[in-house]
Amino acid sequence: MTAPPAVVAADELMHAIDPDDWSWNESWFLSWIDLNGGPAGFFRVGVLPNQRRAIFWGFVYVDGEWLGVEESRLAAEDLDVATGVAYDRWALQFAWRPDPPLESARFAFAADAMVRSGADAGRYRQVTLELVCTGTAACVPTGTGDDDRESPYPASRFEQMLTAAGSIVVDGRRQEIRAGAHRDRSWGPREWRQAFTLGDLQAPGRQLYFVGRTFPGLGMAFLREEDRVQHLLVTDGAIAFDDAAGTARTARLELGGPSDPIEVVMRPIAPSVMFDMAHTCPEPERWLYWRTLVEAEVTGWDAPCRGWLETSRYGA
Repeated sequence: MTAPPAVVAADELMHAIDPDDWSWNESWFLSWIDLNGGPAGFFRVGVLPNQRRAIFWGFVYVDGEWLGVEESRLAAEDLDVATGVAYDRWALQFAWRPDPPLESARFAFAADAMVRSGADAGRYRQVTLELVCTGTAACVPTGTGDDDRESPYPASRFEQMLTAAGSIVVDGRRQEIRAGAHRDRSWGPREWRQAFTLGDLQAPGRQLYFVGRTFPGLGMAFLREEDRVQHLLVTDGAIAFDDAAGTARTARLELGGPSDPIEVVMRPIAPSVMFDMAHTCPEPERWLYWRTLVEAEVTGWDAPCRGWLETSRYGA
C-alpha cells in the first residue's frame, strides 16, 4: 500500500478532472455537534462534472426534529468553485469558504428545509446557519483505497478535526452553537456500491473519527485528546443493525494502538436520515444508506458524548 500524498493548500480547490470517468467526484463534507446538547448537523456537496450535476445534502437536528434538503440534480455550472464551493439559486444557499486554507473556513446555509421526523413531518421550516470552523489538528491524508489505480489524474482524500462556532435560526428562533466538528475533502472516482460504516464522536477537548468495511475486519481511527492525535486500528467490534428501521440498535468498537485498548459503545438517540442512492449508479440501484445521531461511551472519557454513525448497507 502506497502512502497518500501530503495535503497542500491547493487541495481546497478543484482538481484536474478525468474526462473519461463517469463517476469523477469533487466532495466537501462537514458534520458538527453542539457540545452543550444543542443542535447538530451535517452537509455534503458532491460535484460530478462529467454528469454536469451536483449533489447536496443539508441536514440539521434541532429541538427533536430532523430538517433537511436533499438535492441530487443541481446544475454543476450553477456552483461557484473558485474558492471552496458555493451555490445561491432558487431559495437555496450554501457556501464553504476556506480562510486560510487547511486551517479554518466559514460555512453558511439558508433554505426552506423539510421536516423529516416528528409530528410535523412533511412541513417546511426556514433555516439559516452560519459557522466559523477552525482546525483542532492538522489534515490527515487517507487516500482513496484504490492503490492499484493507474491514471494521469490524481485522486485522494483527507480528514480534519475542527471546532465550529456560530448560530442557527429556525423559523425566527435563534440558537448559539459551540460545537465539535469534522470534515473531509475528496476528489476522484466515487464508487458508492460498497458496504462501510464511519462516524465521529465529539466531546470537549476530545474527538474520535473511525471508518471501516466490517467490524471486526478492515478499519481505522484517529483520536484527538487536547493537542495529541493517535492513529489507531479497529481491532474488534460488532454492529447490531436494524434494517427495518434503517439504523443500528447498538455498535461496539475496540480500538488498538500504542496505548491500552479503547472501547467505544454507541446507541442511536434520534431517528436516522436515509438517502436516495439510486442516482449514484449508471444503472439505478437502491439500497439502505443512513446517518444518525448516537450517544457514545468511550474508555477514559469523563462522560458520555454525542456523535454520528453512518452506514452503507450495500449487499446486505
